[in-house]
Amino acid sequence: MTSTLQLVVVEDSAADAELLKRSLSKAGLDVAIRRVETETDFVRALSEVKPDLIISDFSLPMFDGLKALEVAVVRAPDTPFIFVSGTIGEERAIDAMRRGATDYVLKSNLSRLPSALQRALREVALKAEKARSEQQRCDQEMRLQRLTRIYRMLSSTSSAILRLRNRIELFDEVCRIAVQQGGYDRVVISLVDAGEKILRPHAWAGMDSAALRAAECVDLDSGAQAAGMAEQAIRSASPSIHNDLAHEQQALPQLELLMAHGYRAIAALPLLIDGTAIGAISLFNNQPDVFDAAEVDVLRELTANLAFALQYLEKDEAVHFLSYFDSLTGLAKRPLFCQRLAQLMGSGAADGGAISVVVFDVQKLGAINDSLGRYVGDRLIEEIAARLKEIYKESESAAYFGGGTFALMLPSVDNPADTGRFLQSAAAQVFVQPFVIDGHEVRPAIRSGVAFYPHDADTADALVQRAEAALKAAREDNEKYMLYGLVTERPTSRSWALEARLGGALDRNEFRLHYQPKVDIGSGRIMGLEALLRWHDAADGLVPPAVFIPLLERSGAIVDVGEWVLLQAVRDIRIWTAAGLSAFRVAVNVSPLQLRRRDFVERLLASAEPAGNRGCGVDIEITESMLMHDLELSIRKLARLREAGIGVAIDDFGTGYSSLRLLARLPVDTLKVDRSFVQGIADTPNVMTLVSTVVSLARAFGMKTVAEGVETPEQLGILRAMQCDQAQGYLFGRPTPAAEVPAAFARLAGKSV
Repeated sequence: MTSTLQLVVVEDSAADAELLKRSLSKAGLDVAIRRVETETDFVRALSEVKPDLIISDFSLPMFDGLKALEVAVVRAPDTPFIFVSGTIGEERAIDAMRRGATDYVLKSNLSRLPSALQRALREVALKAEKARSEQQRCDQEMRLQRLTRIYRMLSSTSSAILRLRNRIELFDEVCRIAVQQGGYDRVVISLVDAGEKILRPHAWAGMDSAALRAAECVDLDSGAQAAGMAEQAIRSASPSIHNDLAHEQQALPQLELLMAHGYRAIAALPLLIDGTAIGAISLFNNQPDVFDAAEVDVLRELTANLAFALQYLEKDEAVHFLSYFDSLTGLAKRPLFCQRLAQLMGSGAADGGAISVVVFDVQKLGAINDSLGRYVGDRLIEEIAARLKEIYKESESAAYFGGGTFALMLPSVDNPADTGRFLQSAAAQVFVQPFVIDGHEVRPAIRSGVAFYPHDADTADALVQRAEAALKAAREDNEKYMLYGLVTERPTSRSWALEARLGGALDRNEFRLHYQPKVDIGSGRIMGLEALLRWHDAADGLVPPAVFIPLLERSGAIVDVGEWVLLQAVRDIRIWTAAGLSAFRVAVNVSPLQLRRRDFVERLLASAEPAGNRGCGVDIEITESMLMHDLELSIRKLARLREAGIGVAIDDFGTGYSSLRLLARLPVDTLKVDRSFVQGIADTPNVMTLVSTVVSLARAFGMKTVAEGVETPEQLGILRAMQCDQAQGYLFGRPTPAAEVPAAFARLAGKSV
């Protein structure tokens, strides 16, 4: 106890009160005592002192202890009350405790008083803290309920905006929804009469009176010093929030009228069209402090939607708005974009002009929605649209197709070779500066597809389709942008026939496994093998994996084929160990579809159990992107495999989504450096730095590193200097059938690396 405790002591003996103080001081307690003997003095002391604790004798000549307890329970219910008496018996003490006393101490045993006092104060503090926590919880629940209501209100008003085509009907419906679903006591929508400069209410819901409507009709040219809230919102073009009218410091007209109607908090938000306030929506509540930042943000969105609808309703273009404009961005949808493009192509064709269409999308928008919330993703799309409008003053040249995909129509540059870079730059300049949304700094990346008129298509719909096809090709080829003219041929009848034959390849026993060794860079010993799937088609012969594996994944057959790969690898291990090969591990690639199966772990463990003797067995290799589908579930599955002795490697590390935070959580043993990095390690300093960083990172996390695609002694020397653990590539041997693996072991055993 560091501060002085204020005590009220009901005691007729000054000497006994002094003994109490000495006993407490001896225990290290700093106390200030106000002694009282009568009920009148006691009541006055409770009011003036507001004590931390009350101590009372049980029997007094002029005052009864139980009477003092009754007074304390009424006037100071949260203050501990301790009886200190020499006459109280156990039965009366128990009765006093039932009536509200905290404790009792005998005058003959004052040594117990300090601990009783401290315990009583602790109990009071705990009770107060519990009450505060409970109040905070209740406040949070009430706030959550309110936010839920206003978000439901926002959704309903958005539906009304899309459904209603008459302005008055729309205003009435918005006011009704705001009162019934938003929980406001009164809502008013007012518009400025531009000719007379008068703000007039046009719709309202909730509590109503002639006096209120008269007060809401404002002459904007009156020159009055005190402006009402709606007038403030219109003049400043920003929300005017007053959260506690009872303690309002600003001079507000009609304040007494508002208070008389029971209002304690009011918000007025402007309806803005092209930056000009054409009206305001005012919301009244009988509770103070309801308009916090979150609620105001939702109300801003509501007024923005309403103002956007008004912009077209005033022009009698409601149907046009509903059908052709995106409500989130305000940009044209695909049909209107194509219509405008056709008009431009018609006029441009007459002048001999060329037109380009660039379609770009925001990468990893789904990841942004999942990690930061859909609200942040929507705000990001809104901000991108706002920057497009700012950069391209002709807003008709931009469109939003939904799902994070935008489109631009632009004139083509003179040199076709520079067109792709020009158009990529046209879209990329929107993303030079980061987007800051609710405290989150977001730096989205984009991919673009480009098509040209008249080279790629002679109609607007076809031109947009070609640009979208180029965008799809850019995604598939992992390119920043793609010109339609460079898009490789899409699936043909031959590829469809190939896919049809692939469906029966497993039954016809056409799949084979080839194995490529992984060599310890320090000792030169073979540490393991990677199993690589091959398909020998009866019609086309050996089909490249880059051709048939995507077909397997697209059809879903990769699950059955993947299980065959695992079982075949186990069979080959048993044959090799029987032939006397030393202990080694075989890595099997796992597809995303396999990992997502509920019984993936059980099936893999059951298949891998008979892999061989001590030290032999199978490991799995996965790609970084596979983990993003359901990260937590993937981590649990991999952890179970690792506990069972199955190693886990991340294949093609550096080409996916991994972060330090994610890497620290993953139950992974090995990082495999992608061959694209290894190929440039000798002649590209940045690549060398990147690979060195990956090796150091793996070592820091207790993981091994395997470099793929090692083809030259120079590459191997650099990896050795970096202390990379293992290497794999043509320098040590090409993938070979299972029957040739013992010979490869023997060859590498006598070869120095």
